[in-house]
Amino acid sequence: MSDPTNSAGFRREWPLAAVLALPFVALVLAWPSLPARVPMHFDSQGNVNRYGSPLELLILPGINVLLAIVLYFIPRLDPKKENIIASLPAYRWIRLLIACLLTYIFALTLGTSFNPKLNVTPFIAIGLLGLFFCLGFAMPKLKQNYLIGIRLPWTLESEDNWDRTHAFAGKLWVVGSIVGIGLSLLFESASLFIAMGVLLVLVIWTGVYSYRIFQKEKRGNG
Repeated sequence: MSDPTNSAGFRREWPLAAVLALPFVALVLAWPSLPARVPMHFDSQGNVNRYGSPLELLILPGINVLLAIVLYFIPRLDPKKENIIASLPAYRWIRLLIACLLTYIFALTLGTSFNPKLNVTPFIAIGLLGLFFCLGFAMPKLKQNYLIGIRLPWTLESEDNWDRTHAFAGKLWVVGSIVGIGLSLLFESASLFIAMGVLLVLVIWTGVYSYRIFQKEKRGNG
């Protein structure tokens, strides 16, 4: 059985391991050139509003590694573990995407250490939308489970609702993310607000679609 915690599973983790290692390699190479104080936090306009020690740059890669470990082992706790195993390619893809996003944000933070005037806001906006774009391809491949996916009371109650909701989300998130990226590039100064607004619409729209299926099922018309 293809279990996410067996040795075969470990051998398939090398792309994730490479993504997790990149920030540490980059820090080793960049360390001699880093200033004494580096940007650590930005406001909604992309301006630096907090500086810190270069050692603080280790925090995000460290969180990334810990999160990857938790997401690797946690499926064994899911009551629907067999569905997680059946969804392993999609689940592995989602875990890789999360690690890529955090590594991407780290790269932006490291970049501002050498150029504090770099406006990271549009890059973060596009990164978030890019995550949802890529998630869209994984959503339809997720089997019903309690760990990852669109876990609403009615999707967990009905396997048909789960499947239809995730198929819908897959298409909606891909198209919506492309629209959001286009708008973010056109209106760079408002890119983060655009991204958050688009993602909120995608999530709510998906939830409403799923709830409507639930209502139809209750009336016996699903």
